[in-house]
Amino acid sequence: MTSNLQTPDTPAPASSTARIISLRVRGERRRTMQQAVREGKLAQVAASDVLAADGLPRLAAQSLWLFVISAAVYALIIGLARQWDHSGQLLGNGPALLRAGILLVVNLIGYVLMIPLHEAAHALVILALGGRPRFGLKLPLAAYCTAPDQLFLRNGYLVVALAPLVALSLAALVVAALAPNVAAGLLLAVAGNVSGAVGDLEVVRGIRQHPDDTLIADTESGYIAYRIQG
Repeated sequence: MTSNLQTPDTPAPASSTARIISLRVRGERRRTMQQAVREGKLAQVAASDVLAADGLPRLAAQSLWLFVISAAVYALIIGLARQWDHSGQLLGNGPALLRAGILLVVNLIGYVLMIPLHEAAHALVILALGGRPRFGLKLPLAAYCTAPDQLFLRNGYLVVALAPLVALSLAALVVAALAPNVAAGLLLAVAGNVSGAVGDLEVVRGIRQHPDDTLIADTESGYIAYRIQG
């Protein structure tokens, strides 16, 4: 990830029509902040492009490690749950090669379906905060969910970024506990969701250092952080 830190005196390129998205900021404070946006009283304090070319090798390596580790951990959880549940053979008593092939196909389908689910989790939180999400693709690298012409407070944006990793991982753990045989067909999907959150974790690492009244604009492949001047 390339980070271009700027001084508070840098002119803010944020649109004067950008809406502040927050459930916490209301009343006079919200009107004051929105007026500052309309008058261009924002100073850019940080910017980051997660998909910048010079950062992709490191990001890819981290994603691979997350995939391997999460797959191993989830497989262990499934194995323990199946042992506790005294489950028999997966997919009945048919030929082992056939059962392995079916399990692989199911996992691959789950992996593909997890991509829109991951972005949908981002979108649901954006909607819950009062925003308007938009989906897109950055071929051949990634799908994304963004919110153009909208400014999030830091904590709200942290929730947006972490939603797929936390919510879908918790759901996967519930499935593993209650239906371990079903969970075996979700192994690649779960690992793909965790590894696919590597960009979200980079964003979290970058913005958590800023004060909670920092305004964050999503840029499809990263973010720009602003502070209100004065």
